Amino acid sequence: MSSRARNQGYSRVRRTLFRVIERFSPDETTIMVVVAAFVGLVGGFGAIIFRFLVDFFQGFAIGHGEDTVALLAALPWWKKVALPVVAGLVVGPLVHFGAREAKGHGVPEVLGAIVFRKGVIRPIVAAVKIVASAITIAFGGSVGREGPIVQIGAAMGSTIGQWLRFSPQRLRTLIGCGAAAGIAATFNAPIAGAFFALEILMRDFAVVTFSPIIVASVVATAVSHEFLGDTPAFPVPGFTMHGYHELPLYLLLGLFVGVVAVGYVRTLYATEDAFERLGVPAWLKPALGGLLLGVLFIRFPQVYGVGYSSMVDALNGNMVWQLMALLVVVKLLAVNLTLGSGFSGGIFAPALFLGGMLGGAFGALVAQAIPGSHGVVGAFAMVGMAAMVGATTGGPLTAILILFEMTGEYRVILPLMIASIGAALVYRSLMSDSIFTLKFTRAGKKLEFGRESAVLRNFHVQDVMEVNPVSIPLDYGFDKILKLFLSNEEEHYYVVDDKGCLAGKISIHDVKDFLHEEDLGRVLIAADVLSPVEQVIHRLDNLEDCLLQLGHHDSPDLPVLYSPDNNALVGLITRRDIFEVYNREVLHHQDMGINLITGEARMHDCVELPERYKVQLFTPPVQWVGSSLRDLSLRQQFNISVLAVKRRTGLGGMVNEMPQPDMALTEQDRLIIVGEVKDLERLMREVNPRAFPVIPDQV
Repeated sequence: MSSRARNQGYSRVRRTLFRVIERFSPDETTIMVVVAAFVGLVGGFGAIIFRFLVDFFQGFAIGHGEDTVALLAALPWWKKVALPVVAGLVVGPLVHFGAREAKGHGVPEVLGAIVFRKGVIRPIVAAVKIVASAITIAFGGSVGREGPIVQIGAAMGSTIGQWLRFSPQRLRTLIGCGAAAGIAATFNAPIAGAFFALEILMRDFAVVTFSPIIVASVVATAVSHEFLGDTPAFPVPGFTMHGYHELPLYLLLGLFVGVVAVGYVRTLYATEDAFERLGVPAWLKPALGGLLLGVLFIRFPQVYGVGYSSMVDALNGNMVWQLMALLVVVKLLAVNLTLGSGFSGGIFAPALFLGGMLGGAFGALVAQAIPGSHGVVGAFAMVGMAAMVGATTGGPLTAILILFEMTGEYRVILPLMIASIGAALVYRSLMSDSIFTLKFTRAGKKLEFGRESAVLRNFHVQDVMEVNPVSIPLDYGFDKILKLFLSNEEEHYYVVDDKGCLAGKISIHDVKDFLHEEDLGRVLIAADVLSPVEQVIHRLDNLEDCLLQLGHHDSPDLPVLYSPDNNALVGLITRRDIFEVYNREVLHHQDMGINLITGEARMHDCVELPERYKVQLFTPPVQWVGSSLRDLSLRQQFNISVLAVKRRTGLGGMVNEMPQPDMALTEQDRLIIVGEVKDLERLMREVNPRAFPVIPDQV
């Protein structure tokens, strides 16, 4: 079947689906919950398929079984070394040439899609990630299953949303649904899965986000129960706290874990940098890391793969403290070699392993120091797991819930809470970024979350600013300046030089002191009374940064300059402009775009313009005053249409009037115009050539 025929088939299915939906007229929440349930179903089966692939490849590598330490110990030393090398030779080219987003632990790529790419994840990422991570884990890569299944579930959610042509905000929510489904199905932890998506990925607990994610998590857990059983991921003996006097010891463990967590994150990124500097093809680096990893397997089989069997031994107190302490160092090295060299896998299980071994060693020392302390080794190991995950991921609440649901043990919840918070506080005092967000900070990207940020970051200042604002030349006489203030209600005007560059501003407070000086009006010019402009914005800055500047300096508006290298005044932007955009976009997000797919007519709150078109508020130049719209013939000259004329009322407000051909413009009018971006810029250049220069990439 040709690509064109396949796309036509998809379109017919989409149209049929949405006609059925429109017949029942569901509200926004209902539609999202139904789609989220489907994402949860797909995410749950994705987790099952991933687990099956890991077991399948493990059968080729070391044989089937849960006790990977015993299986690996039975192999000859050369095979222990060769296994991760073989995996590297397969995973390296697969990731490099298939989907480079599948490299590493995956969660930063999901965050990047949410914050920077409007919720779009390529469908190929799920396919490459599921195979690459399964091979990595089965052949000994010292990583976890959780990070990959988060990226796999998120990619599936995004793909479904893209097929349904959902808005960026809806795509982001479906990414959260897919991630929650993956965590819930993998850990058998529906609550923790939902809170992982809400606390770490989305940073948004609004009902419109919360409800679909909860539904997806529940559905994925139900699928997991049906095929994998309803048992805790870690079967552990019952724990008891012998008294509240033990809480300070758990807090001390948390503080210690926080320090080790910083070392974990820093060494991981340092290892990535070291492999990046190697003069070896990127697709070959995993094999090199696998060789070093295989050498570790000869002496320490405990760090092979996910390491759940070793963690269970620590939770049951079946390890001596010296071995657990040593395994912290060895596991740290193994994880760094695996992820730093370019394998694909998660950081959750390694964090659990490190925290478990660290907590187990700490608990063993406590048992020796305090006679009569029975069963504390496993309790401290479990608490260390939660503390390490909470500190490194920046989600202590998620870590507490994950460990609670993974073990089914409630009596250790107080130590879990105090140690996790203590570790998170120590970590945050030493590092401001989590293991997920540090990647963006190192790349110079500002990672912000929330519906407001998502909406405002999607717009540039030039998309909503008033272009060609009224400005005052440097040599403008004081009499004319005074007349301008008396005939308008503006509090200030910006001053430009003969090249159109911003020179300063004049406010009503700057001129009132000269009102009673009769002779000065014929002597003073704008250059004599202007004051410097403290804050500016540039036309390609986003609206979120603009709003932050307006709030920080408590300014009613900001002058918009062409670029950091060109101080030409090209526009003016106010808080009201930004809030209007935000309100309009929030209303627009309520429209799922159903009618755009089915082609059926229905009234909407907003009309989405075709690509390359935009609506602009425009201040007519002085030479246009007195001319009619017919005289200006904007459509004929610039292919631009006038949607409305904003005119000042007698009470000082502004009203929108329908444009009439013979309507003569006044100096206080503003035009709302629409056209292609290139035509709008051509108009700006015609009106103010100094402020809108022709640059090479526009010629």
